[in-house]
Amino acid sequence: MYEDINIEEQILGNILLKPDLMLRTVISSDCFLNPKNKFIYELFLRQFQDCKTIDIVTLAENYKTLFNDKYRSKEIVQNMTHMLSNALPISDYDYFQETLFSRFIRFKILESINLYRTEKITTDELLSNIHKYENMSIKTNDNKLSAEEIFELINSKNKNINFRLKKLSVSSNIQEHDLVVLAARPGIGKTSFILNLIEDLSSTYNCILFNMEMGENQVYQRLVSINTNVPISDLTAPKTNYQLNTIKKGCKNISDKRFKVINNSQTINSIRRKIINESKNGHVLVFIDYIGLVNAVNKHNNSYEKVTEIVRELRRISLDYDCTIFLVSQLNRNSENRGKNDSMPKLIDLKESGELEQSATTVLLLYDENYDKNKSKNEIDMKVIIAKNRNGKVGIVPITYNKEKQRYDEQKDIIKDPNYWRKETL
Repeated sequence: MYEDINIEEQILGNILLKPDLMLRTVISSDCFLNPKNKFIYELFLRQFQDCKTIDIVTLAENYKTLFNDKYRSKEIVQNMTHMLSNALPISDYDYFQETLFSRFIRFKILESINLYRTEKITTDELLSNIHKYENMSIKTNDNKLSAEEIFELINSKNKNINFRLKKLSVSSNIQEHDLVVLAARPGIGKTSFILNLIEDLSSTYNCILFNMEMGENQVYQRLVSINTNVPISDLTAPKTNYQLNTIKKGCKNISDKRFKVINNSQTINSIRRKIINESKNGHVLVFIDYIGLVNAVNKHNNSYEKVTEIVRELRRISLDYDCTIFLVSQLNRNSENRGKNDSMPKLIDLKESGELEQSATTVLLLYDENYDKNKSKNEIDMKVIIAKNRNGKVGIVPITYNKEKQRYDEQKDIIKDPNYWRKETL
């Protein structure tokens, strides 16, 4: 009956955090399916109308007469305190209101259907109820901001996420709360690329890696190799004492960084729970390797529908919670079939769902134009194609990839020309 009850507590908790949200609140108390939450919300309405603020202590003191045996003052205060301490600041408050309202409408329609099945209402009453509820709506004021809200918005904590590959960092202009898709054909080095980002960014950000592609030991081997510039093959059998000490120092460096590795298969709900928990400690960078291995909540007829659902949910999560998501995906074989003169991957080559292109703020495509020749080489030249970029322009950034050290670096010989990356545009 009380599905997704956490949304009620998040709304109430955010009102306690920021009482001025009551000025934007348009839902009725009936939308709260939990009776205690409904009672608390009605207390909020009463206090805000009287005092233009919400305060737990004065609320309990000034409205003693409203409490009773069913809703005892001490218990309600404990509930409100719990909501306040567990509240995560909501970036899109109106979306949460609309979600709560939609849930209420579904509940009322199902309630009418059950009454009809038990012959407590007639067919005409059922149809009348369904028509009434389907035509109900709420009007949020999500497009009207005060001068203070506009100033706070343009000076918000949203900021660029700068990483070690400076030219790519500046060109892609990835920002907090983005959904970044990284895609390539199998064997190109997608996982190594995100591990390079994690090794770098976990010095300043909380990072989570949802690892569904490899063993945990392989993840840490690559991270240590990236950090130390020691080839992976030497990690288990160091050639010198200096190399051994370098590896131990690298292990300490990795241990000191702010990231967690979550292994094994995941559902979209388990990913959401981990993100909610981690974002309590500040903005979190989420790396998912890869989307094809994430399990959806609902059953689908094909992978296209499954991936579409997952991508939409991930985009909502990146907006609703304090996180930025990097999502690994694969490319189909379209580019290979186009011939040598047109083998560079494009947005249309994203595998499994057009929703990847639609929902992503940034799409990065890894490309090795000499893949067959480079299989036997250790250090190779590659390209990162910025195929979609809501925060800037599209283009190509050359990089190098050292397979032995799993490390990506800039091509130093082209940094002299700051506009090089735009000379090859899509």
